[in-house]
Amino acid sequence: MNKSFKVCYETHGDKKNPCIIFIPGISGQLIHWPPNMIQGLVDQGYYIVTFDNRDSGLSYYYDEFGSPNINELIEAKQKGEAVTVPYTLEDMAADVISLMDHLDVEKAHIAGISMGGIIAQLVALGYSDRVICLICIASTSGDPRLPPAKQEVLDFFFAPKPENETEESFLKGRLALYQIYNHPDYFDEEKVRELYTRTYHRAHSSEGFKRQLVAMMATESRFEKLRELSMKALIIHGDWDSVFSIEHGEQLAELIPNAHLEIVHKMGHGIPDGLGDQLVKVIASFLE
Repeated sequence: MNKSFKVCYETHGDKKNPCIIFIPGISGQLIHWPPNMIQGLVDQGYYIVTFDNRDSGLSYYYDEFGSPNINELIEAKQKGEAVTVPYTLEDMAADVISLMDHLDVEKAHIAGISMGGIIAQLVALGYSDRVICLICIASTSGDPRLPPAKQEVLDFFFAPKPENETEESFLKGRLALYQIYNHPDYFDEEKVRELYTRTYHRAHSSEGFKRQLVAMMATESRFEKLRELSMKALIIHGDWDSVFSIEHGEQLAELIPNAHLEIVHKMGHGIPDGLGDQLVKVIASFLE
């Protein structure tokens, strides 16, 4: 990583190959992508770029914006009032373009999971000349008429977060969230604990999480705009997603003219290592 550049990133494979950029979800880090999926796509002939979004991992933290008041934002939205947030998901989409410029990547396949899938949509809408194919994993159009997340998801995200989380409390919370997100068949407590121990020691910030959360909450629905996209799109969605139920994926595939929907059995709101090889096949076969 170039330390003068605000985004922490890693590249995998030969830069001369077609590029796929993977955008993580809220508070996600580049270490969270399944290694077998990344290596599998490299083996299929792709140049893979993973990175930490702003306010997460080892990328720049916008602490100068302070801590947003989530309850005030919720109240303002309920009243239909304009909301002010530290930055927007459109700003985070611009970060992706800055990363492409930094790496001298003219065009790429843009892939994102959850919030990262929303950012990927905004990249496709705002910078269509830079996008070969859009890949949305476990994501949504933001249509408020779609089913909400399950209550246990909402309880986790809107519960008060301690300012200085201990390692044990951090691990307890992430283990609980992993089990809410993923099918029981893919829960290996030892592996998950090891991953989030690495996460805790690499970087974690409750304030960064809050700023990403309010950026996501303030984002408008893309229900109408997605109809304007002309590039190919791959919509990957699990039938066990507790955050964005399968209707979210189905609607994305209906809205985007050149979209293909791939429903993955027993996939929840994330990609466990056990599904990495399957996603390699799904993505590589679509991009051929």
